[in-house]
Amino acid sequence: MTILTLYRVLWWVLLPGIIAMRFFRDWRSPLGIRHFSQRFGFQKIASAEILIHAVSLGEVRAVTPLVKRLLVENPTQKILFTATTLTGSDQIQRSFKDALESGQLIHTYLPLDFGPSMALFLKKVAPKVILIMETEIWPNFILQAKKQHIPLYIISACLSDRSYRRYQKIQKSIHLLLSDVSVLAQTDEDVLRFEVLGVKSAKRMGNIKYDLTVPEIVFQRLAILNQDRQEDAIYWIAASTHEEEEEIIMEAFIRAKRRLPQLRLILAPRHPERFQEVKLLLDEYIDAHDFSLSIRSEGELSDLNPEADIWLVDTLGELLLFYAFADIATVGGSFVPIGGHNILEPAYFSKPIIVGPHMAENREIMQQFLDNSAILQVESDQLSIMIKSLVIDEDQRIALGQAAERTMAENQGAIDIVIKEISPLIHA
Repeated sequence: MTILTLYRVLWWVLLPGIIAMRFFRDWRSPLGIRHFSQRFGFQKIASAEILIHAVSLGEVRAVTPLVKRLLVENPTQKILFTATTLTGSDQIQRSFKDALESGQLIHTYLPLDFGPSMALFLKKVAPKVILIMETEIWPNFILQAKKQHIPLYIISACLSDRSYRRYQKIQKSIHLLLSDVSVLAQTDEDVLRFEVLGVKSAKRMGNIKYDLTVPEIVFQRLAILNQDRQEDAIYWIAASTHEEEEEIIMEAFIRAKRRLPQLRLILAPRHPERFQEVKLLLDEYIDAHDFSLSIRSEGELSDLNPEADIWLVDTLGELLLFYAFADIATVGGSFVPIGGHNILEPAYFSKPIIVGPHMAENREIMQQFLDNSAILQVESDQLSIMIKSLVIDEDQRIALGQAAERTMAENQGAIDIVIKEISPLIHA
């Protein structure tokens, strides 16, 4: 029995339990039964020429500039933009209000990867092409697209060392699954890895994350924040932090602030379910060190206390705003073995960026920034030293930020490659 056959059999075996679990979970959600129906492909949905899938918030943000280009350049064609997570879905609805209201863009959750559900879903939508963001390999999704003769692209595709080793262990099944899939990969190394796994059509497109665009609303809200900005304060944002990283950040902040009282910290945890946990942690530090805290969710943007030592960003969808506001940026997931998160968002705003030693999930981008002296990578025990250096030396902050912005600009253009690749299909 092949891995793919076993996968399909397991779906049938586990289906009753999955249905019960989803029904119980979705029945309590605001969408109720509508949410449940979307997860199994039963929703009423119009056909669309292009189907674009991005799993979660990060992928949705990264592919948004491509979706906006396609909407502008193909005004008579409909696009279905799907997500898997709640945060991804919320981001789509915030970013595309006008297109959703006009009907040119359609949004729903992608069904669970159950063969009959995927078959029903794709039959209803009948897209001319499917674009999957990065490397989300859903076997039944891909197999049903092949069965219905729908061209499928994995765009901005990448394979980490761990994923590549895992797929090599089941290379025969991966070859059967991906042989007819077109891959537009981030790097030449990714192209080679996909070819080794059996992909017949693999090309380099670069990383779509470099083509970041920022909504005008971010700059409008930035003006609100800047109204009460403390003139001499230096704001350090630590963003997308994980468990155990907040302690590292706080210890560095305490050591730096002893010498530099003008330093302020903006802390933005990665996962919403940890907001309360992080608040309780901050309360301990505040009691011990007589810091003051302002919490974003407790009022309007203008209610943040500009004199507070620490801001806790416990909201969704505002990270770009606080990157734009800050003077120094640290990107989380890099001081614990997560692999790091997106350094391009602070780079867009010409911010000096500091990360920890764990950046394996962003190896190519990280190397480009290191080669251009556009980022600082330190161990956790050196973080406070680097923060103090940047607070004291404005010229260093400016030079590092400009190098980051320049590196980003030099690597843009991935969206043009995708559009050139799929245009013959959507206009056929």
